Amino acid sequence: MSAGQDRPSGPSSAPRVLTSAPWIVVMLGVGLLASLLLVALFSLREEEPRTVGAAVDPPIYLPTAGAQATSAAPSDAPLAAVETPASPTPSQSVRPPATGTPARPSASPTPATLTAPSTGTVTAAYEATGSGRDWFEARLTVANGSGRSRSWEVELLFAGNVKSLQASSPSGVSVSNQGSGAFVLRGTGPLPSGKTAVVSLRFVRTGTGDRPGQCTVNDTDCVIR
Repeated sequence: MSAGQDRPSGPSSAPRVLTSAPWIVVMLGVGLLASLLLVALFSLREEEPRTVGAAVDPPIYLPTAGAQATSAAPSDAPLAAVETPASPTPSQSVRPPATGTPARPSASPTPATLTAPSTGTVTAAYEATGSGRDWFEARLTVANGSGRSRSWEVELLFAGNVKSLQASSPSGVSVSNQGSGAFVLRGTGPLPSGKTAVVSLRFVRTGTGDRPGQCTVNDTDCVIR
């Protein structure tokens, strides 16, 4: 009888334990909630890198487009800089005509310089008249075209083969032999205005040639015929 009474008391002991210790149920629930939270956290961490990577990829292509835009901008700048210096050139081309017009009146004094020299008032002309084996003759004509009496001096320069000179003139003449074919002739008195002096010349030479290489009257060139 005692054994039969002990059996029914076994199965009813479990509910009694649960009712007597409710914290076991609470612990089980807390454990389930903690496991669910852990699973949720791991799933979120796996999704975050994917979203961040997707967000970072687009900005990589933005700087390249910006760099091309900036590089194209400076290429246009020199074109504008090249056009600016061309503007002052027309202003320079216009100025010379303006400055050239007042310069024309200054050209008027030039004709005065042509008539200014007074040395052309006394002129001389040399002309060979005859020659032989060791001599030749010439005529020298000196004219005074000034308004007053003028003295005159003629310099003749021949080659070294002309050795001596004899001169004669109705108005009077003196001869100076400078050597090496150089001779100086002077009138013995002033030549009146509008008058001429004709001088006959006879030279002694070796070889040929009857024309001087240089002839001047009062430091101006003679006419050599």
